Amino acid sequence: MGELRKIPNIGKATERDLTEMGYTTIESLKGKSAQQLYEEECALRGYVLDRCQLYLYRAVEYWLNTAGADPRRCRWWYFMDEYIQPSPCGAVCAACARFPDACGGCRSIKGKVWWLAYAGMERCPVYDCCVNGKGQGDCGGCPQLPCDKFMYDPTISDEQNESNLAAMLKNLGRK
Repeated sequence: MGELRKIPNIGKATERDLTEMGYTTIESLKGKSAQQLYEEECALRGYVLDRCQLYLYRAVEYWLNTAGADPRRCRWWYFMDEYIQPSPCGAVCAACARFPDACGGCRSIKGKVWWLAYAGMERCPVYDCCVNGKGQGDCGGCPQLPCDKFMYDPTISDEQNESNLAAMLKNLGRK
């Protein structure tokens, strides 16, 4: 067993693929994006691979490039598009501390997020408007973005609320 097999999700076949692509050590993979690895392997094979290989490489990227990466969060299926792409509000489920143990992701739970019990609501108002009201995948194309449905979190500072909103808007392609 080579060094690469120490990385979660790397089995014999993926270790062989990475070695054929020129990656023989963990250090040689650091800084590489999942997209780069996926495209390199597609080029090596001469065809477009199943997206599951991209998801696996996303998990590898997380493990390699995240200080203190949680091995429980390294399962490749947690890096599927639905968890990596911004949710309706622009949050990225896979980046949330509550994912996947306390929350399965906005699309999976259909906007019934954990904090609703404290807000006296049945469904996240952003999710409800965007997905149920307008039939959109996210709020990125909405001319009212950000609107009053984006809520202030009273458990964090004003600065953190502003930072979170800025990150969500960036994820949605807005500044």
